[in-house]
Amino acid sequence: MLKHPVAPGARRQDFPGGTVRARLLGLVLRSTVKPLLGIWARYPLAPWPYAAIDHVGKLLTVAPGSSTTPVRLPNCDARLVSPPEPRDQHTVLYLHGGGFYVGHQHLHRQMVARFATRLGSAVLAVNYRMLPHHAVGDSIADCVDGYRHLVRSGIAPSEIVIMGDSAGGYLALMTTIEAIEQGMPAPAAVVAMSPLADWSPAGKLGAPTSTTCDVFPARAVPVLTAQAEAARQRSRTRAGRAPLRSPVDCDLARLPPVLIQASSREMVYPDAVHLAERLADHGVECTLQVWRDQVHVFQAAAGIVPESARAVAQIAAFVDGIASARSRQRLLRA
Repeated sequence: MLKHPVAPGARRQDFPGGTVRARLLGLVLRSTVKPLLGIWARYPLAPWPYAAIDHVGKLLTVAPGSSTTPVRLPNCDARLVSPPEPRDQHTVLYLHGGGFYVGHQHLHRQMVARFATRLGSAVLAVNYRMLPHHAVGDSIADCVDGYRHLVRSGIAPSEIVIMGDSAGGYLALMTTIEAIEQGMPAPAAVVAMSPLADWSPAGKLGAPTSTTCDVFPARAVPVLTAQAEAARQRSRTRAGRAPLRSPVDCDLARLPPVLIQASSREMVYPDAVHLAERLADHGVECTLQVWRDQVHVFQAAAGIVPESARAVAQIAAFVDGIASARSRQRLLRA
């Protein structure tokens, strides 16, 4: 592993990759998901079975021992996943990915349960409202409601980690930003896996990773931005009509420590680098971990790909480090 600074206040860590299993996973996704997303980009208004895609998650096995409790938020459901051996150091607010179109209860349940078990933390997973029927602003509002629910239930913000992958990485950042703007205390930390951080397609399409990504065809990037903007214009809610904001363009100065993980070959790699630079510009403690030759949100394959398992271990180490720092601060104040 190589380490070198990205900018003052941030550091970059480069990890090797390219194991046989990682390459096979990339081949499978490049042969299946990427062509399908290419078709979607040509016909985004077709009646795609977005809700049905979530049921694919029923095929995924979940390690025994964790338990799930349903939670009702003002405009959506959520589920609280409790680990078999809780350590009570942190509670995680998990915001799933899926391009703002898919996800919900089943597709990410294995990943959520894995984080609950690995971290020894309860995880509140928000089934936020999504495109095409709701705007991204509605998604953010639901995630802020999830954070507010945890705080009102008696959990200190300093004990909450907001975590998300892909679109959920965007939501983890925007939830933190908007919660702070609404006067709420910042969480302990943010973990963003392969996050979308800039709605502008230019930085992504102008980079070499626009052709090396195993999941997203280049044509899908501007289509997603256009569909998100169209949903915003159609929205009848105050939150939904709010302008689309990119985390890289926001005031980031009050954010807590942030861990960003990305693959060196994925479409949103330029977003991850830009985000780390912007966080550093604002004086925010940030670590950018770049994993060579992995797929988008490769952490989801932690059960089969060695690099994915190591990435999850790095996330656990980051969260444990936040808890240790908080304990030291308490001792100093005692």
